[in-house]
Amino acid sequence: MNFISFLRRILKKYFPWLYNNSSSARNLIYKYFFTKSSSINVIKDFQEFAPNVSGEQDQKIENTIYNIQNFSKSIYKIQNFSFDIKNIFEVFPNNNRKLGKIFDKYGSDKKTHGYDLIYEKIFKELKEISFLFEIGIGSNNEQILSNMSNKGKPGSSLRAFRDYLDGSNIVGLEFDSNILFEEERIKTYHFDQNEISSLNNLPNEYLEKVDVLIDDGLHSVVANINSIFFAQKLLKSGGYLVIEDISKYSEKLYQLILFIAKENFYIDLYTNNSCFVALLKKK
Repeated sequence: MNFISFLRRILKKYFPWLYNNSSSARNLIYKYFFTKSSSINVIKDFQEFAPNVSGEQDQKIENTIYNIQNFSKSIYKIQNFSFDIKNIFEVFPNNNRKLGKIFDKYGSDKKTHGYDLIYEKIFKELKEISFLFEIGIGSNNEQILSNMSNKGKPGSSLRAFRDYLDGSNIVGLEFDSNILFEEERIKTYHFDQNEISSLNNLPNEYLEKVDVLIDDGLHSVVANINSIFFAQKLLKSGGYLVIEDISKYSEKLYQLILFIAKENFYIDLYTNNSCFVALLKKK
């Protein structure tokens, strides 16, 4: 895995176009050479997807796996709605990228993904940002899921947002308690994205006061769904939730999730050719 982390860092830093356009090849290499099998009780652990019938155990296991693999595809067929996916680099002005340069200065990879273009658009629209929250401030502990490797720089994007947004308060929410810190206009809190109750760790003064909430945390389905719940509680009307780094292999699943969320949010879906990013504006 150290080799994979090294390769990702090199591609992101020196060859961003290649990084964003090689996700299929990178995923194939990872899947076949760097993953391992595990023993699980499929019917017990995935009872929600198991067929409610009698029959041979092997057939029930096979059908349970089939249901997991095809659930979102089947839902997508009856959904009768899908969000158009727009390319970040084609939609947003790619001028001097002032914010992107600040991301690079602090060691954040957001410019590589083109996210600086999205944030500059949001900041220009909102004009005044009182509170910007980011879930996931970049753990460098390789024993923690969704880490930036031991070469990562915790808090890099928080500092970039602080420098770019004059007078704004920046708040980081992070699972790894060992990297929490406080600086000028930056506060951080321990936060477990998988636990809805984590919202209780935050002062009530933040409720419905946040202008921008960024999900750059676990990059997993349930965590992202929870972030939509957090956004409903934290964002003020017209505020934005940005869900970064959505796997392109999960497109149909997220089409369903966002379809459900559109009752409370205006939604746009973008790609940088490597992954998706969703913008949800609170109604």
